[in-house]
Amino acid sequence: MLHFLALAMIVLLLLSCRFSPSDGEPGKTSPAVETAGKTDKTTIVFEEPNLPEPRDTAAAETGGQGSGAWGAQEGRPRIAIIIDDMGYHQQIGRRLIALDLDLTFSFLPKAPYTKTQEELAWEKGRDVMLHLPMQARDPAVNPGPGALYRHYSRQRIQALIAEDLKSVPHAIGSNNHMGSRFTEDRAAMHEVLAVLRKKGLFFVDSYTTAASTGLDEARRMGVPTARRHVFLDNVLDEKKICRQLDRLVDRAREKGWAIGIGHPHRATLNALTDCGPTIQARVQVVGVHALVR
Repeated sequence: MLHFLALAMIVLLLLSCRFSPSDGEPGKTSPAVETAGKTDKTTIVFEEPNLPEPRDTAAAETGGQGSGAWGAQEGRPRIAIIIDDMGYHQQIGRRLIALDLDLTFSFLPKAPYTKTQEELAWEKGRDVMLHLPMQARDPAVNPGPGALYRHYSRQRIQALIAEDLKSVPHAIGSNNHMGSRFTEDRAAMHEVLAVLRKKGLFFVDSYTTAASTGLDEARRMGVPTARRHVFLDNVLDEKKICRQLDRLVDRAREKGWAIGIGHPHRATLNALTDCGPTIQARVQVVGVHALVR
């Protein structure tokens, strides 16, 4: 009997460990997501795991309305901070929108809080974007609902983008969610950018691969565009995120402008809350629309 009770206790302990909530770190296959005021597990993968930091290229430095000496002549250097993956985090998403900081918010289509939070962001005068899911290099990684794949026809791409935009009716632009495989395909990106151009939307290349054709093809097609320079929260540590913000500021002071991308993590919220006032004293924080051309 004692042996049976001991075995039962071990089984219960193992089960409690197996189903305990995760911390929602990038690259996890089941990050924690806020739904209906509680934290549940989901199969959404918010970022491609183990992506290298892309190298700067000459082409990447010529985009952006405030680049180079022009930005410096106009006044303080300017930065835009895009918060990707919005729509799955109820409390953190709302708190980010409430910050006294001109952040840009990019919403995943069909997420549970996308419609309500994109409305809040729009009412607050923030730039709202569609975070368009695209094919990752690793076929095991699912970009989520509404994702685009290289083999899709023009008609299917058009229909998917139109459907995705219904979730984000106040979107003035788009950037890619994942897309390390899709954005390397110029023909596929051409089809996406043709839709964005027709709808009057700009495109920000999240630059998840140094071989991305997004920025160059958008420029070639006359679509207002720019690209991301710094990922802020690859490491979920408030002090390290603040250092990445400093890196973004240094980049802007050197070039006149810079774009950073963060995510709705608690560490990112804390870093923006604590370091935001210092950042605003050094550079002008603007909606990303001001840095595309």
